[in-house]
Amino acid sequence: MAEEQKPVFAAQRIYLKDASYESPNAPQIFLEAWEPEVNVQMDNSVDVVDENGVYDVQLKVTVTAKSGGKTAYIAEVVQGGIFMIAGFEEKDRMRLTGSVCPDTLYPYAREALANLMTKGSFPAFLLSPVNFDYIYQKRQQEKLQTEGGETGAQADSE
Repeated sequence: MAEEQKPVFAAQRIYLKDASYESPNAPQIFLEAWEPEVNVQMDNSVDVVDENGVYDVQLKVTVTAKSGGKTAYIAEVVQGGIFMIAGFEEKDRMRLTGSVCPDTLYPYAREALANLMTKGSFPAFLLSPVNFDYIYQKRQQEKLQTEGGETGAQADSE
């Protein structure tokens, strides 16, 4: 009698894949009144590392701040994580990679971005918490509506 595989979910490694920072209007931007308009973009991707249930999940967060119509800074971080996900049904695995993994990576990306902005000499900007489960569920519902009930590839987070 075959033994049923117990579900396994574990972060094996959290790593910084990429980080970039640009302040195209420095130093002049520091002489102007600081009235920032901040835009935050998020996306995530999932790659299968091996057939044993190892996945590479990456969360990309881009923060663009403008003040007085001029770009103050653009900061971007791609935070990665290698996760062992085995013994789950497909829908549960997709929820883990589309919601739980990005939620695990977010605090690391948030910290890396805050450090970039501080080193750029701008006032502290802390990203608000994000409900990745809500985003994932909303994407799945939209996908079902547009694909007529078919389930597709991994949803990205915004």
